Amino acid sequence: MTRIGLGHRHLILLLAVPLVAACAAGATTTPAVTPAASPATTPTAAPTPTAPVTPLPSTDGTGPENVTGTESFTRIERGEVTTVGDVMQLRGNEVDTVDTMNDPRVTGTGTVHGDADLYGTVGTQWGTYRLENAGGAWEGTWTGILTGSGAVSEATGWLVGSGGYEGYTYYFHHYGSGTLELDGFIFPGSPPQP
Repeated sequence: MTRIGLGHRHLILLLAVPLVAACAAGATTTPAVTPAASPATTPTAAPTPTAPVTPLPSTDGTGPENVTGTESFTRIERGEVTTVGDVMQLRGNEVDTVDTMNDPRVTGTGTVHGDADLYGTVGTQWGTYRLENAGGAWEGTWTGILTGSGAVSEATGWLVGSGGYEGYTYYFHHYGSGTLELDGFIFPGSPPQP
């Protein structure tokens, strides 16, 4: 809560990246078959990795702010892995995170609960995330995608503040693999409704 893996913040999310990779390693799947390129086909270059976020200056920890930082994982607990047709379903995953941000309100420890569906080398992921520190907590839902057979996560979420953060919302976006890059913003009010 998840680059979501799981994913995040990533989350997340989540948050699912190391979890999906671990699940995929223990599961039996049929490898995707890539057709051989014809002699007339010119190979394409691999995509360039996303450059890391340039850290923003530290904030004063009050009012609306752009935020940036990283998320790492301290515990990963894999849930159920089931293959249904061509879909690998990962359910009931849990990841503990440490978010190190340029704003003290979103620097802390979190727990991501997440699920994912892998369709070969790509997938979807979703779940809940709670981030907390001595000043209060942020809690809400996140969704995202997985690429590279679950090794790369990208997720976004809307977390509602409580305690010292009541009346504020924290929007986050995480991406990458391993330690995730994280950015977002804190603003007064509730998450937007579609």
